[in-house]
Amino acid sequence: MKGILRKDLLLAWKNMKYLLFAFVIFAVAVLSQSSETRVMMMGMYLCLIGVLTPLYTFSYDKAAGWDVFARALPVERWKIVLVKYLLGLVFLCAGLLIGGVMIAVSAGTGSASDTGRMLGALAGMMLGGLLLLSVQLPVFYRFGPEKARLLVVVTIFLVTAFCGALMSVRELESSELLLWLLSPSPAAAAALAVIAAALILGSFFLSVRIYERRGV
Repeated sequence: MKGILRKDLLLAWKNMKYLLFAFVIFAVAVLSQSSETRVMMMGMYLCLIGVLTPLYTFSYDKAAGWDVFARALPVERWKIVLVKYLLGLVFLCAGLLIGGVMIAVSAGTGSASDTGRMLGALAGMMLGGLLLLSVQLPVFYRFGPEKARLLVVVTIFLVTAFCGALMSVRELESSELLLWLLSPSPAAAAALAVIAAALILGSFFLSVRIYERRGV
């Protein structure tokens, strides 16, 4: 399974070079924003990278006929599916680490409570990204990368429209909206984590079932 994960990491690097270059340009573009807005926008970008990167590998796998080779390997199919989830987790954790460093660097310009709220919001974004990935992976296994790619566009559009509607209703800036959405009470955060874990586990078993029943 380590070899399969390494294969996906190498595939992901093909796109990662361009995404990192775009990340640098995006970081320069938001320098004029406040530190809180800047951190939240960069966190959203890192979350998007963590969600999209595992999905990109499906296209490379299909082009290379990976399934034919993978089914001949002495590896359980659930492990092949697990690699996609681990890949997303790796990139989302990396985004959390990078975002955490950015928040720590900018901590001198705000209070400890503001720093804590931004860290909580960043963690919430990465958890939301993992949930979004868990919704999309079974669809990619079921329909393939070409048809499932439409789901990515629709999902991003719906999330953006929902956030825009909330901003209009509450008259909040984007950073304030994210902090408001992603900074619940400790009890609510714990409940959300339990629900998220259940949804992710259910998504994994669904993906395994789809993959096992799918023809090459």
